[in-house]
Amino acid sequence: MTHASEAELQSLLPLLRQLRDIKGLREVRPGIFHCRGVAFIQLHSDGAILHAELKKGGGSGFDRYPLDTPAGQRKLVDDARRRAGHSDED
Repeated sequence: MTHASEAELQSLLPLLRQLRDIKGLREVRPGIFHCRGVAFIQLHSDGAILHAELKKGGGSGFDRYPLDTPAGQRKLVDDARRRAGHSDED
């Protein structure tokens, strides 16, 4: 499993825009976001499959999200907003 490449991230531009709009997140490298100075979201490639890892709510470990469907991407954005401490209205 490796971090998603620049070319792979091109297919996720709408998702990346949504993640970049979440207050408190900082994209330290393409596809890698920190929140409060710690790793929060990382986009990965496992063969031809793209997925994200989002820091668990309790702070220990990461949850994995498939990014091959709009529903999977929406779930990632919704959970990231909640875990970053912001509502959808922010």
